[in-house]
Amino acid sequence: MTEARRNIPSFTTVTSTFKSYIFSLPLLTTTIACVAIVLYTVSAFLFSTTPIFDALCLKPDDFFDGQVWRLLTYPYSHNSLGQLLFNLLVFLPLSTGIEHTIGTVEYSYVLITIFTVLSGSLYLLGSLIFQYKNVGIGGLSTWVFGVVVWESRELAGSEREVPSHFYPLVLLLVEIMLETKWIASYLCGLFVGYFYAFGYLPRILPSSSFFANLESKPPLSNLVNFRGFIKAENGRRGGWWLPLWNDDSVEDPLESPINNTSNADEQNQNDTIQVARSSSPDPHSTPVFVVPSSNTTRSNSPTPENVPLTAVPTTGDPNSNEKN
Repeated sequence: MTEARRNIPSFTTVTSTFKSYIFSLPLLTTTIACVAIVLYTVSAFLFSTTPIFDALCLKPDDFFDGQVWRLLTYPYSHNSLGQLLFNLLVFLPLSTGIEHTIGTVEYSYVLITIFTVLSGSLYLLGSLIFQYKNVGIGGLSTWVFGVVVWESRELAGSEREVPSHFYPLVLLLVEIMLETKWIASYLCGLFVGYFYAFGYLPRILPSSSFFANLESKPPLSNLVNFRGFIKAENGRRGGWWLPLWNDDSVEDPLESPINNTSNADEQNQNDTIQVARSSSPDPHSTPVFVVPSSNTTRSNSPTPENVPLTAVPTTGDPNSNEKN
């Protein structure tokens, strides 16, 4: 019992860890979380109903009546505390990963054009077909499904307790239990997320150099020095483990990006396959062909016929050579 109590972290340790986590979040992720929390708090404590959610949610009837701002504002509105907390729990680590990967400016563009406007447009189009025009949607759920598909694509083939390609499906089941009537918006977020993750939207995605050029011009140049701002040139391939399925091999989910190319290159250099060939002109030496490992990224994986072979002779017993 005494040993179990020793393993319980103190209140000071918990608060210090939480404070460090909050200050480690990038700029856009922090801003989104703060806006969502403030809007729900104001709505919950100042009004008995949910007027903020009703004014910002994406309701097809109201949108087609001319309230077009709803196509941009619906991700920030939540109608329950449980929905807000669950969305933040999932969204924060995933959003941190993608913002650190592509930069703050490009991530803002992806969120607005793809995960917000394109997902919302699919929802509005579906309302004309399936007749759910009076159902208003809101919250970070649509963004969550977009970024979780992106992370599952990045984690493809990695060893985890839950296979990475099951993440969106597991999340879909949990979200349906929280809000059943919004299943159409969840599916729209999934579809758009898959289109983005597999590179089917190149025409609406400018190059990274375009966003780097924007960062050098006002007014975006004034934001570069803000805490948590990630420049496009500083983006790196990586991601953060979803804390619901954390892996013991990762020491810190905030500081240990996965699929890091430098680590992969180092591993590929050390991980070699040695194949012994029996045919050799010298009976006392056997050539060993060292073949580079094929465990590289998908785009750089060499084909078997192009793999270079290097002969490394290994001498036999020196005493036997003296006898001969």
